[in-house]
Order: sequence, then C-alpha cells, then structure tokens
Amino acid sequence: MPDNKTVPELSFKCFLNYHELTEILEKLADSSPGLCRLGSIGMSRQGRKIHLLTITNFETGTPEDKPAYLIHGNIHASELAGTHAAVYTARQLLAEKPGLLDRMVFYIVPRINPDGAEFAVTTSGRIRSRSDETEKSSNSLYQQDIDGNGLILSMRQEHPEGSFIKNPLDPRLMIRRKFDSAGPYYRTLPEGLIYQWDGSNNIRIGGRTFDWNRNWSYDWRPEPEQGGAGDFPFSEPEMRALGEFIQNRSNIFGILGYHTGPAAVLRPPSTGKDADMDEGDVLMMDELAGIGSTETGFPVIPVVKYHRKNRRDINLRGHFHNFGYHHLGLFVFEFELGTIRNSAGISTEEYFSVTSEKQEEEVMMKLMKWWDGRKQNIPLFNDWKKFDHPQLGPLEIGGLLSAYSSNPALEYLEKISSGTYKFTLEHARRHPRIVIEELSAENVGGEIFRIRARIANRGAFPTNVTNNGFKLSRLKTVQVEFCPARGAKLVSMQSQFHMGHMAGVSSRMVEWFVASGDKILGKVSVKGGTGGNISRSVEI
Repeated sequence: MPDNKTVPELSFKCFLNYHELTEILEKLADSSPGLCRLGSIGMSRQGRKIHLLTITNFETGTPEDKPAYLIHGNIHASELAGTHAAVYTARQLLAEKPGLLDRMVFYIVPRINPDGAEFAVTTSGRIRSRSDETEKSSNSLYQQDIDGNGLILSMRQEHPEGSFIKNPLDPRLMIRRKFDSAGPYYRTLPEGLIYQWDGSNNIRIGGRTFDWNRNWSYDWRPEPEQGGAGDFPFSEPEMRALGEFIQNRSNIFGILGYHTGPAAVLRPPSTGKDADMDEGDVLMMDELAGIGSTETGFPVIPVVKYHRKNRRDINLRGHFHNFGYHHLGLFVFEFELGTIRNSAGISTEEYFSVTSEKQEEEVMMKLMKWWDGRKQNIPLFNDWKKFDHPQLGPLEIGGLLSAYSSNPALEYLEKISSGTYKFTLEHARRHPRIVIEELSAENVGGEIFRIRARIANRGAFPTNVTNNGFKLSRLKTVQVEFCPARGAKLVSMQSQFHMGHMAGVSSRMVEWFVASGDKILGKVSVKGGTGGNISRSVEI
C-alpha cells in the first residue's frame, strides 16, 4: 500500500459551498496520491466542475479493470447532507485503507448539482434541483434577497383573502385558516419580487421547476404526467454527464445515492410493486437494506411506500431506483439521511403517521420546542422582521431556513455518515471477482504444450449481479482469450471461450494447445464485466 500523508479531517460545522467542497476534495487527493485521484465527470450548466473522486489502490491495477461501486449525492439542491456523507466515505476509505481497495474501485460524485447546491447553501432559498427563470412570466414572483441579509426566506403579509393565520400557541408559525378562524389573516410567499405585476392577487411562484430524480431514462414520463421530469431523459447536462459516466463503465456493480427526507433506507421499486421484480432479487435487496438499517437505525422502505400512511402508494417515473434495477440490472439503494425533524426526535414512523393538519401543527410545535431548548444554536429559523416591500407594501420577512430544515442537524451527521459508510463496505464486499487460478503449461510432446486455467468468480455476487441483470445486454458476460506470444502458434480450434455469466463462488476449467519453441507461450486474458478484467502471462 502506498505511503500517504495524513488524511485531512472533514468538518461538520457547516454545509459546504463549492469552493469549500473543492478544497477538501483536493486535500483528500493530495493526501493519498496512490489511492485517490480527483477528476470530473463534466461541467454544470453554470460552468462548475462536477467533481469525481476515484479511490482504489492504483498499484494493483487500473480502475477500469476492477469491479466498481458508485456513490452520488446532492442531486436535489437543498439536500446538502448528501455531499457530507459521500465525502465522509471517501475520507474513511483513505484513512482506513481497507483491503477492498486492492481489488475494486469506488467512484464518488459527492455533488451532482453544484449550481443548485450553491444557491441553497449561500441563500437558503427554495429549490428542488433547478429553477428555470430564463423566460419570466408576468404576475410571477421570483426568489430574491430583498432585505439585504444574504438569505432568501419567506414573506407573510396581512391580507383579507389570506389562507393562513398565526399559530395561537407559537406566533412564529403559520397554520392554515379554517372556516371559523379569527383574523388577522395572512398570505405567505417566498421572499422576492413580482415580475410585471398588475396589482392583482393572482401571484404565481415563478420559474419552471426541475427534479433531476425524475430525469433518469427508465420509465420516464413527460410533464405534467411526471412533475419536474424535464424535456427528455437526461436532458439536464449534469444528469447526462452522470448517465454517460455510468453507461461507459460496465464494471459498476452497485450504486448508492444520498438524499435527505424522513430517515430511511430506500430500495426499489419506485413504481408498481415488489411482484414486478424477481422474487430472489427482492429477498437480496431486503437483506442488503437490512444491513443499512442495522448500521443507521433507519427503517427499510420501498420507494413506492415512502409516504404518509393515509396516502396511496407513490409512482415516481424516471426515478433512480427503477433505472438502477430495471435498466442497469443492479442492486441500488438510497439513504434518506433525515431532516431536522428527525434530529428533534420525530421518527420517520411518527412523521408518516401524520394524517391531519392538527397533527402537522403538533410536529412543528415539537420541532420549535426542541430548537428553543437548544438555545437556538442551530440556524433553523429567522424571526419575522418588518419590511416595506417595494411592490406589496408593509409585511414581514423570516421563517424556516430551507438549507437547515431540509437536512439533519450537522452535529448528528457524522454518526449518520459512519453508519452509511459501514453499509457501503458490506455491500461492496460482495462484489463479483473474476480471477485466474491453477494456470499451468504442460508439455505433451515435442513443442506442443497444453495450457490450462481455472476461471473463477470468487465474489458473492454473480457477474449479472441481479437475476434481472441476467437478461440485460448492458451487463457483460465473461470472455476468456489466449493470445499466443510472437513465434508461438495456437493449434486449438478456438482462442476464445464465451463463459456467459458466472455465479458467485463458481469456476470453470479451460484449455488451449500451443506450439512453441520459446519459453514465453502467450497470455490469458479475461474480460469479466462487473467482475473486472485480468490477464496473466504463460511461461514454461
């Protein structure tokens, strides 16, 4: 293993802007040049690099020839904890140097969405993945810091047609107006200005919204059938870069995505039901997801069931999980790392049990009570302050900071990331692993030699990874070839063997006959798809 400098610590004191993220990634790569290289899968729409860490022992082979595990985070702009969790895994791999790095590679894209994340971390404005404001519409409000405090918060204004009132138990919070509610009534809007406003109450929230976790290719649907889907699969340049990166690497056997929502280990399917997938694959998914649950304490939830208990099963088109399982043939997972509600002691089960506005109000009251009890040392809420809006007149600006309410509290994130890292190691350890064993050359008369080799998969997963993957052409079968050295002549009828997919912990003997008067007979090469590529020289 290469000698390395001290691996830098990852700070959990604040969420990372683009410069800070770049800096820690550069330090990680610099600390471990034999194990880590910093690159990019492409550029964002606004010209930022989409960073890629490639982590493996480069002395034991090239990344392209090893089984690969992909981790990505921060596809949704405000879900900044995903970046931390991904970088934490990179940091731990370099600090602990597990033996896995000798035989496999980790590709880590900590922030798919550098533009959206920069907006979220610097302004705390509301954004899913991207908001398109290139074509503005009249009477539409566009987010903007109008009071000059550097943040984009919420506005509340007394209005006779307002849909909200102040919560009598905590006036900081707004609750929905009921038929018998006493005034004053309020309307609420994001902080910003209204484009070409005609003075009416018909104010729309401007900017077309994109959700990149609806922009994957499998089962994609156009808007409005699937909100946020974009114009076509991989229409977003960042998503296209990631899609091409995955498609060009047949060695990828597993993918993990990081999100923030009520804490959970998510598994496929994202549409339909378990019966739409291979039964054996579902059992293995649950086994793997159970490891994640043990390490984090998060419940295991199929994506279609990730909803409040009084709602129907959800169907997310163009979603990562169906893409990963049905299109790629892999076991893929997402960790929902939690939100500030989880940090306040509100479990995922409790949150999903909320079925009424009254219960939702109670959850928010519990959150604010927790925050107050901590002497408000987390930047979760800005008090309402009076402001004279240039269009709407007197109102108040304040409310929840999206960048903090959408993520777990930073002080808990290191423990969460440690659990997800341990899951990653357990998932990755099962990788397919193609090896050449019992390689021999035996003289059978004159200058004729019989070459024999056992081609084996010594990993737990088959090279097709899932049963579903067996039928997908993207997952490459195992091919073995003998290339004679200069001066040697193959006398067998074939030089190649098409082994098909190889089950976990399985092997098969192959042989060739070669005529040669030299010591060096040739080379046995194996292309093993998700099991990696390997070659060995054959000598007398």
